[in-house]
Order: sequence, then C-alpha cells, then structure tokens
Amino acid sequence: MTAASVAAAALLAAALIVPAGPALAQDPAAAIDQARADLAAGKQVDAYLGLSNALPGLAARTPLFLTAAAFIDGPVRGYGQYDPRPHDRFTRGETLRVYVEPAAFDHRREGALYRASLVCDYAILAADGKQVTADRAVKEIELTSRQANAELAVEISLPYLDLPPGAYTLEVAVRDRIAGDRAVARLAFRVM
Repeated sequence: MTAASVAAAALLAAALIVPAGPALAQDPAAAIDQARADLAAGKQVDAYLGLSNALPGLAARTPLFLTAAAFIDGPVRGYGQYDPRPHDRFTRGETLRVYVEPAAFDHRREGALYRASLVCDYAILAADGKQVTADRAVKEIELTSRQANAELAVEISLPYLDLPPGAYTLEVAVRDRIAGDRAVARLAFRVM
C-alpha cells in the first residue's frame, strides 16, 4: 500500500465518520441544496451524510409527531420491527401493548453527546368520549447517543386494564421534555 493510498483511505474514513456536532445548527434548506449539488457531482456519500446531518436541524423546526402507532402482538425488536395485532379485540384484563414511533423530537447537546427526553401518557375513553382511566409517565425514554438519533421505537404495555365489555379509544400521548411538544395517537379497540 502506497503512502498516497493510505492518505486517501484516511480521508475517506474521516469523511464517513462525520461527527453530528454541527448538525443542530445546520440550515436544513442549505443542506438539501448542498446534497443536491453533491448528488449531481456524483458524490453520493457526501449527499447522504449531508442529508443525515440536516435531520436534527429540521427536527428542531418541526413539531413532534408520530409516524406509526399500533396495537402489537409480541415484543418490539427494533425500529419498525414489530408484529401488528391482527384485530382490535381484547379480553377483559388483557394487557394492551402499543408500538409508537415518535419523530422530530429534539436533542440537547451535552459535551460530545446528544440527549433526547420523552415521556408517554395514556387515556382510555369510552364510546361516549368520557375518560375511563388515564395515567401519566407510563413510559420514560432517556436517550443518550453520540449521534442525534432520528429513529426511535417505543413499546408501551398497559397491563391488566379491568374494563367492562364495550368500545373504547386509547389515546397515547408522547411528550418531548426538551421542546415541550406533544403528539397523540388514537387507537380504537373493543373489550369482549
């Protein structure tokens, strides 16, 4: 291996391990324009990294929202890795298991790390819209990472809800403790 090829390999490795540090301050529109230019110039890796590093800046300007919410069977194995429940019927006393994907949650920089802080609440409404039960902070997520993560899978279990037979709506709220945002998913279900 020549000195030039070692230097080229080192430069490539440095380009692939771009720290996410400046990402929070990056203007997403400028990053998208630069990624377009990189793509047109045949620099796919630069375009990909530029778009990845633009996500935290875009998230900081976007209210929290949920990209998925579903009743599930079995445990969550990772982001998007879950088995949706094939129906909305539960037996009295059965545990409700829910999968949600929050998006555009904010991060706080702490030295070389990024921290996200989310909390989940729920409420169950009867068919007439009246609240039957509710609880706050049933799931707390403290995510610390060297990257400003954009993907997050959350599993919430609500064990043994002793509800009489009937139609209900589960409202799952995810709150971003850093931004103060809140996103809500509503899932209809029946207790048999």
